[in-house]
Amino acid sequence: MQRKTWNAFVARPALIVALACVPFGSVSAHHSIAEFDYSKEVTIEGIVKEVQWTNPHSYIQVLVNTAAGGQDQWGIEIGSPSLNIRGGWRKDSVKRGDKVTMDIAPARSGKHYGTLRVLTTADGRKFKGVAATFKADKNGNPAIP
Repeated sequence: MQRKTWNAFVARPALIVALACVPFGSVSAHHSIAEFDYSKEVTIEGIVKEVQWTNPHSYIQVLVNTAAGGQDQWGIEIGSPSLNIRGGWRKDSVKRGDKVTMDIAPARSGKHYGTLRVLTTADGRKFKGVAATFKADKNGNPAIP
């Protein structure tokens, strides 16, 4: 009898620890592509501040000059590293300090954020983002091909 009690006493905490190790965070942390308005295209020009080559999404932070003489920082989602590589990107295709022009689908919120359609470097090289393949429906939602 005492052995069964001991096994139940040990098994419950072990089960709790095992479940706590399951990677639920990666699923719940993922966001929807509906946050972008694919019916709009915004072009920004600026200097790359940082490239974040990370999963599930890579980002480029770009400093864009304002009419008032300041700078705004834009965060542009460019897709996962595996999709980028299949599309011709390399981890060093764009680096800190590079001057770039980016056509993006902007965030619906109006914040300085978007998803990349096409990035053009100062020497004319072009790199497509995931949004380059999306068309928009009448509400600006992506119509995935």
